[in-house]
Amino acid sequence: MQPASTNDAALAEPGPWASSLGERWKYLQTSLAGETPQDRQVFLEEEMRRALQAVPAAKRGAYLDALAARYPNWEMAAVFVNNPAKVARQTPDEVIQAFLQLVPQLTGEQREAVKQKLAVAGMIVADPKPIDGEALTDLQAKLKLEPEDKIDAQRLGKLFAIYAEAMLILDQLAWNVWRNAAPKSSIRRDTTLGDLRTVTRKALAGDAALTPAQVQKQIEASRLLIAGLLAGLGPAGKNFSRRYQQNYTPDAIREAVRAEGGGKSDAHFWKKYTELASQLSETVIEDDVQEAVVKYAEDLIRGTNK
Repeated sequence: MQPASTNDAALAEPGPWASSLGERWKYLQTSLAGETPQDRQVFLEEEMRRALQAVPAAKRGAYLDALAARYPNWEMAAVFVNNPAKVARQTPDEVIQAFLQLVPQLTGEQREAVKQKLAVAGMIVADPKPIDGEALTDLQAKLKLEPEDKIDAQRLGKLFAIYAEAMLILDQLAWNVWRNAAPKSSIRRDTTLGDLRTVTRKALAGDAALTPAQVQKQIEASRLLIAGLLAGLGPAGKNFSRRYQQNYTPDAIREAVRAEGGGKSDAHFWKKYTELASQLSETVIEDDVQEAVVKYAEDLIRGTNK
């Protein structure tokens, strides 16, 4: 007796569908015993195609899994499950729709690889340069790139993120140090448009109110401050040394005693040194050094802004 068609099986359940298809295969193998193995395979594949046509494309995987589970040792079933493309072909529109659903899950590297393959297939025109025009010229000039040097878009993005994070941290640190070292200084960070992170984010997102020039202005202010703080360390040491020599060397002590009309004995000199040295506290030294650094930084920033 010929088994029922798989189209008549309860397609809502993969199990009955798999059982029905298995019985159809057994029947065909028996009835086609006189055919060549190649012809029998053609008939079995055709039966598989007809069976799957009644199954929604989104559910075919579950039905094929049920078939493999029910007939794990059947060679023909394994062939179909391992190579379902032979029997579960999708239309071009179905393939494209499935691809579009997959795109959000792709990594940046995978997207670039897909773009390159599509470009090879002639589906898209690949731009070998992620940036061009003035932006490319500026980048080539800053990094001394040759015109023929290729710029990888993914690496450009990653390197920008690294540099941006470093600059954002330095920006925050430098202005915090400045606020504590020079609380009365008129030089302050301009945050009318937001901090550097906010300004950069908005500029990258295409905010019409923010331009690269405005981001550069904030970065330049931070650069000058950092340069002033670092460069001011040298003059700070010299200033402290000069103050010490003016007040605490033997010659300075003798001059101070004579100016006050004091004696010329070592006891008088030692008394004066002890008096002056009491003023040389940790706080005084720290204030002297900090004042020198602040003054140098202010002169640098104001001199540059003239």
